[in-house]
Amino acid sequence: MAFLLMATALAVGAQTKTDPRSIRMMDIPIEGPLDSLSATLTANGFASWGKSDDGEDYYFRGKFYGFRAKLMVTIDPETRLVQSAYVTIGPYSTQKMLDRNLNYFLYKIQKEYGTFTRRENSWFYIDDFGSIKMTVIDNNNGSRDIGVLFLPTAPYYKDALCMGLRGDVQEVVTENAVAEEQFLHFHGNGQLENTDLVERHYDRYGYLLSARMQEQDGYSTVDYTYDEDYRLIRRTLTNESAGITYINEYTYNDQDEAQTQRQKVFDSNQECLMTINMRNNYLTRDDNGNWTSNSLDFTYWEKGGQTQRTTVLQKRILSYWE
Repeated sequence: MAFLLMATALAVGAQTKTDPRSIRMMDIPIEGPLDSLSATLTANGFASWGKSDDGEDYYFRGKFYGFRAKLMVTIDPETRLVQSAYVTIGPYSTQKMLDRNLNYFLYKIQKEYGTFTRRENSWFYIDDFGSIKMTVIDNNNGSRDIGVLFLPTAPYYKDALCMGLRGDVQEVVTENAVAEEQFLHFHGNGQLENTDLVERHYDRYGYLLSARMQEQDGYSTVDYTYDEDYRLIRRTLTNESAGITYINEYTYNDQDEAQTQRQKVFDSNQECLMTINMRNNYLTRDDNGNWTSNSLDFTYWEKGGQTQRTTVLQKRILSYWE
């Protein structure tokens, strides 16, 4: 059974949490389907006022840290996923007013993200999920604007991320794979290729909520539970026709890597038939921080049998999208 099976359809609905693994504008994640972002912007006081003729740019007005601003959201016309958000504040006719507001916006943004790097009239911030650029724009009429570009660079779908993978992973080949597939392949948008899952549903941030998995004797339902930091903590697979329920539970280390995994199998009477406990001890990593060798402590118990313990040395090769 794979460590984590992912999905391909979107479930756009009410969302109470904010995705911490994203570039955010005033705590609004700049990612996902346009309709979802538009609804979130509206809930935060922004109003839509049009779009470009080619349907790639959508325009909003609202308050940016308390100041009236224009916002342009650019999307991929085929997927309608958000590609960037660009805020414009101004115009400013005096240097004094420009400097005052530059310092104010820089203070507010750095309070959320950390120190920016300055290059001439621009300030930059980059992390694993995207970048922010604040710059001064000369309008060639004696006035200037302040522009802030929010550019997401991480894949929208969190399939690889929820499996502890970092960067634009394309393929993973694991030697001595335990509780995961030996071969994993991801699309450029972050989705894991898997033809066995149907009726797949994501939330607006690209995290899998539920699906159905094709089995030899029908379908199983699969549900996913996350903690407040959007880390997967439980995966529940139920096969009603076979009367079997599989529950996988996960814990994490300080680097948000899967530290332990516990799998339990129950029959229709909720009697435990099997327990598997696994603990990862990562040995080496590649330049992206993904482990390439792991000492896996493995404990196995099956009803009516003795507990078995062993250690498995795992190695894996990862390739990335350019």
